[in-house]
Amino acid sequence: MAQTINIAQAGAASAVAADIKIDEIVLGGVTIGQLSLEGASLDLGSGSASLQNVRIVLTLDFQFDWWINLGFWSDSGSADLGSLSFALDLGNIAIPSLGNIPLAIPNIALASLNAAFAPVTAIDLGGGNLAGIAATSITLPKDGFTLTGLGVGAISIASVQVPAGVAAQFSIQEFHPNASMVLPGATLGPVQIPSASAADVQTTAPVSFTGAASQQALSLSLGVLGGSINVTPTAFVSIGALGLHGVALSGTVTQAILNNIGVPVDIRGLSLNAIDIAQITATNITV
Repeated sequence: MAQTINIAQAGAASAVAADIKIDEIVLGGVTIGQLSLEGASLDLGSGSASLQNVRIVLTLDFQFDWWINLGFWSDSGSADLGSLSFALDLGNIAIPSLGNIPLAIPNIALASLNAAFAPVTAIDLGGGNLAGIAATSITLPKDGFTLTGLGVGAISIASVQVPAGVAAQFSIQEFHPNASMVLPGATLGPVQIPSASAADVQTTAPVSFTGAASQQALSLSLGVLGGSINVTPTAFVSIGALGLHGVALSGTVTQAILNNIGVPVDIRGLSLNAIDIAQITATNITV
């Protein structure tokens, strides 16, 4: 009949390992709850620009304001005279040189980011001290043991104390924690964005805008009566495509803040060599 040794609780006050090595630490998919960029300053430079299929529609709105004053009677009014529109097709326009365009962005927040890191290998931590070592509900060996020619009924030992012990090596092939390692927020900064160049940049949709000039007036006075013709110009500009050529980008970020960082961890090949264990205690040993 197979027997097992059951130890309710075992512990050691302290232990010293002469050498601690880890073959590999595998970091899973790193999740970042939020990345915040503060004080971003970018310089966008372009060697030249081109405008394609430029068309301007100019509209003139006319209005006539009049007045009359005969001393004993006066009056005034306004009349809408309609509008006049005409179009100008300018075709393609080349802008030979553009200067740097500074962009200041106070804050940028990006949520739910993922990152990947290569495994950390061949880690040698040197020696180390372990304290407060404890284990409970120990069964030795797992599948029991058999003594041929010797019968053992039941043995119970309340407590065993050993002054010290030595282990040549303690190793774990793989260790997979159930929970991810949660890192506190990190702050980086200032961050210098290196200068980078890109191919030609071109809009994928037409660009259009409307602008209005200040009202202009032509006045006429004949003593007892007079008036003015008011003209309000409005221009509608349509650009088929806007292209930037020789684009370069550089800039700085005052600081980058990472919050809620989660890292799944796998530890492989953990070994502790030449372990010196002090004050080993085991309680409630039964066979």
